[in-house]
Amino acid sequence: MPRWRFMTWLILAFNLLMAAWLIFGVGGAVDSADCGSQAEQAAQDACEAGTAVGAGIGGILIFVLWALGDVILLVIWLVTRSTKRQCPACGNSVKKGKTECRKCGYDFRGAQPPVSTGGYQTPPPPPDQ
Repeated sequence: MPRWRFMTWLILAFNLLMAAWLIFGVGGAVDSADCGSQAEQAAQDACEAGTAVGAGIGGILIFVLWALGDVILLVIWLVTRSTKRQCPACGNSVKKGKTECRKCGYDFRGAQPPVSTGGYQTPPPPPDQ
């Protein structure tokens, strides 16, 4: 498994925090609808309805904050990703998009092992006609 970047862990922690906030916040508001000792049923029903509406609005706001936070973190994650990769043969840092390691000649296109020529690259032989 490749090593995760710091931003990946931050996104995971943010999503877990928002999920817990949504579950416990909205669930707690609906479960603990304490409207006091109202004598009339109509007043009790109105109190419970108000609590449910408030929990619904709170849940929607949490969900909107969650979506906006994920979009912002995703953009930061994409912007901060590495522009280099490591050569599997020599460990040198090679810019992504390059097809060959400058240090050892490792070919990323065919994943061919490097050709040991004493530091110099020899061109491939011309095709036979």
